[in-house]
Amino acid sequence: MSEPLYGHDLLRLLVARGGACSLEQLRADAVGAYGSEATFCNCHGDTFDLEGVLGFLARKGKLDLTDGQVRMGPAPACQH
Repeated sequence: MSEPLYGHDLLRLLVARGGACSLEQLRADAVGAYGSEATFCNCHGDTFDLEGVLGFLARKGKLDLTDGQVRMGPAPACQH
């Protein structure tokens, strides 16, 4: 198993789409870029699967998940 990716890596995929797209498109982009078995982590070392990191980023205000759409949230991403 490879090292987990940071949630920031998922945010970069969204930024590449202009900051908004369908949730299905972001899922497809993530699988295409990182593989279907990719794991993600946060700055504290907690690990997540794709669905888990989406939920984590939404709870932290990094993403807005509404009606099958995903947009950058109001909270800025960590700077590291």
